[in-house]
Amino acid sequence: MSKRSNVYLIRGDDASVLSRELDSLTNRLLEGEDKSLVVEELTESQYESESGSYSIESLVNAAQTVPFLTEKRIVIGRHFARFHRLEELGSLIDYFKDIIETNFLILVWEKGPNLQRLSQPPKKLVEKISSCGEIIDVRVGKRVSGWIREKVAESTITLDEGALGLMERTIGEEISRVSAILDTLESVFGMGSQLEAIDIEPYIGQSGNVPPWELTNRISSGNAGLSIEILTRMQASGRQHQMQILGYLTSHYSRILQLADQTNISADEAANILGDKSSFRAKKTLSEAKRLGGKNAKRAIQLLAEADLDLKGATGAPLETVMEVLVARLSSLYLR
Repeated sequence: MSKRSNVYLIRGDDASVLSRELDSLTNRLLEGEDKSLVVEELTESQYESESGSYSIESLVNAAQTVPFLTEKRIVIGRHFARFHRLEELGSLIDYFKDIIETNFLILVWEKGPNLQRLSQPPKKLVEKISSCGEIIDVRVGKRVSGWIREKVAESTITLDEGALGLMERTIGEEISRVSAILDTLESVFGMGSQLEAIDIEPYIGQSGNVPPWELTNRISSGNAGLSIEILTRMQASGRQHQMQILGYLTSHYSRILQLADQTNISADEAANILGDKSSFRAKKTLSEAKRLGGKNAKRAIQLLAEADLDLKGATGAPLETVMEVLVARLSSLYLR
């Protein structure tokens, strides 16, 4: 790897992908040092003043603070899309002229809880960071194929071109599923395995399967019996592994959670929040968010997290049973 940059801007349109990229970069920069001593993370609430206005000064001050008892300092600015106007960024751009060599600044272009929509970063900010640091762009529409290949390269699994092509075509823009699929492949075939398309097909889903949206549609009807019937068909086909089904459900409910507390918005605004290219899919997600509500959306994510642990052996229950219980519990949320 070439000389490390001291400033990074991470931008993307999938919250889980952004978080994984941030964790990966932070761990690379830490190089084994104690995270609790080295890292300071600021969020939207820490940019807010008593008057309710937002200022970048707390972030700049943190970036200008020299390390104490450590050799380096890593400052992470979450929810940085709060500062989408160039006039708000003057002190930060000045900081770029005299960067402290022991410090690393990571800016995450994402919206916080109090920001309605995600705007594009100012062109001058992007230009400045490009000249003195690094832009890490993980937007789905920007480079799906390249991102999937990078994640496969970082894993212990080797996929031939046929398998890579199959994964790209099947996953499409649901790239938050990639890590779960790779974990499953490592568990099934072992670390260091070299796999072909025929090997991975049962774990990523292929044509002829029950469409995953058929399962979520049935769950949202509140009918647990019919939902489990659809799930049974998916599992019986042998082409969709439980982790793959869980990955789809997690992606589905993560989208709902993003809109759960913003139900008085239009489909176009929902699409902007979700990073969708059109409002068609976002309109359906918004409708379900209104039905489910914030409390039940959060409960759905909790149930999915518990199922993830169970599928990895936490309780020793059969995988089919874990999924049936999950689907029944998700269905019940729509009856409350």
